[in-house]
Amino acid sequence: MLEPLLNYSPGRTPVVSLYLNTDMTRRLKEEVLLVLKGFLKDISGEANPEDVEKIENFFTLEYDWQARGVAVFSNAEKDFWLTYSFPRPFADEIHTLPEPYIRPLVHLLSLHERYGIALVSREQARFFSFNMGELEESGGVSGAVLKKHKQGGWAQARYQRHIDELAAQQLRNAAEAFNRLWEKEKFSYVILGGVEENVKAFADFLPRPLQEAVAITFTADIMASAADLKEEIAALVEDFERRRNEELVRQALTEAAKGRRATSGLDDTLNAIKEGRVNILLLEPDFRAPGRKCLNCGYMTSQPIEVCPVCSSSLESRPDILNDAVAETLRKGGKIVTLTGNRELTEAGHIASILRY
Repeated sequence: MLEPLLNYSPGRTPVVSLYLNTDMTRRLKEEVLLVLKGFLKDISGEANPEDVEKIENFFTLEYDWQARGVAVFSNAEKDFWLTYSFPRPFADEIHTLPEPYIRPLVHLLSLHERYGIALVSREQARFFSFNMGELEESGGVSGAVLKKHKQGGWAQARYQRHIDELAAQQLRNAAEAFNRLWEKEKFSYVILGGVEENVKAFADFLPRPLQEAVAITFTADIMASAADLKEEIAALVEDFERRRNEELVRQALTEAAKGRRATSGLDDTLNAIKEGRVNILLLEPDFRAPGRKCLNCGYMTSQPIEVCPVCSSSLESRPDILNDAVAETLRKGGKIVTLTGNRELTEAGHIASILRY
């Protein structure tokens, strides 16, 4: 999704980056169109008129108004046109810049990791995906129905061993099927549900990379309805991500204070991004700062200087240097984690990072 935005090369005219809240449960279509009209009027002196016309036509003639949030990127000069629709709304905003303004899109994606879910029993497994609050069933496997032997003694013990072996084989088959789904879908994390004994046995059959992706295990009814499961999964994911993000901030700030593999504050983090050392960028979504960037070597700074201290080229002004920081982090294989309301991160300058080296 982000690759064409990250690989975009600036042209003579700016890219229009538009984000709109199109949640029809909270606002009328006419209200959205009024916001859009105001935005397009505001950028009429900066944007290519072809871009303005194309965006207006998209919303009045093509858009189906089913999604709750939409992002549009347009540069008619370069025949560049991308639209993304989501089940979660954006805050309304528009930008005309040399490159696409991706921060709201990255923020939404960072808030909603993709989870693969397996509910398991000794007889069957159900698979789901969970993303942006939406739960979708993705198949599963069924095996033989396992029953207890009514007689006692040696015959019962032998029968029980047979049942246990059959149950283990069925859990193994389910694990193999779930691994195939995981390899196809590239989930960020995995959630396993069921009776504790079955969950543990199922997990033991998973390959190590998939075991390491397991973030949550919980007791679940294999026949739970999708509606009940969606509500429970949403609560589990919210709690997991809150705890994970708080731990990441603590780790970054502790390591940065010791001069180890982490940074805190804007300029130290910008330098680490430019050097390709950032593994995880921690950022408040509302933190914006003007800055300057060298188009020759990639140097970034928040300081009001005109000449690049690295290669002596002229620096280009940026209204929000964090957009460049986010894009460069992703280009170099880093991950973005955005956090709202984390006091420690705010006090550290709204931004920090965990480094590769």
